[in-house]
Amino acid sequence: MISTATINTAYIVTSDETLHSSSHKVALTSFIGLIATCSNKVLKQNKSVDNQFNKIDGIYFIDLFYCNWNNKIPDDILQLAQRSKIVLFNVQNDQLCEKNLLLAGFEGIFYLSDRPDLILRGLNQIKNNERWFKRSSMNNAFSYLLKSNKASISPSNSITGKSVFPTLTKRENTIIKLVTKGSQNQEIADQLNISTNTVKTHIYSIFRKTKSRNRIELITWSLQSSGHLDAAIN
Repeated sequence: MISTATINTAYIVTSDETLHSSSHKVALTSFIGLIATCSNKVLKQNKSVDNQFNKIDGIYFIDLFYCNWNNKIPDDILQLAQRSKIVLFNVQNDQLCEKNLLLAGFEGIFYLSDRPDLILRGLNQIKNNERWFKRSSMNNAFSYLLKSNKASISPSNSITGKSVFPTLTKRENTIIKLVTKGSQNQEIADQLNISTNTVKTHIYSIFRKTKSRNRIELITWSLQSSGHLDAAIN
């Protein structure tokens, strides 16, 4: 049995123009039903993202049943992903590049072919401040970040360990390294022999201290400071 966390408010962004399709109605109703099992409130917005949603604290779930993005994410959605949590659902297989979504700050993606139990597991993971993507896509994103930051990591432009790690504990430094390798909360807990709740507490603290909003920003930060991170752990 999969336990479900509580999502404060889920904002469903879809379009009434496509709901004449019975297959779309079934897919949308099914997904909303799954969200409702782990959310305090579900609000449905029957049009594209607009200004009234610019300052919300919940999670956007954007319906891509009839997606015409052609693998290019619209600018307004990209901008929204920089300040809000966005999850895409009802996506066709191979419709979008997961690596690009990860690098753009999206929280997760659910496909039309996903089983209900898999969707519930993903929703629970997103609630726990983890991303929901294929492991291969996460590895590709990490490899890209590593390569793109490699040139900037050098003694000439690095910051002293004292200024980069003013309050990070050795355990927090270890967790940062594990996150950078793509480890999820349960994997970190198993490796360090601590509970997942303790891992979450450490990660919240790490986000605050490194001024990171999510794991991608934390990974970028850690790659730019990798030499000092190794020294702090060893």
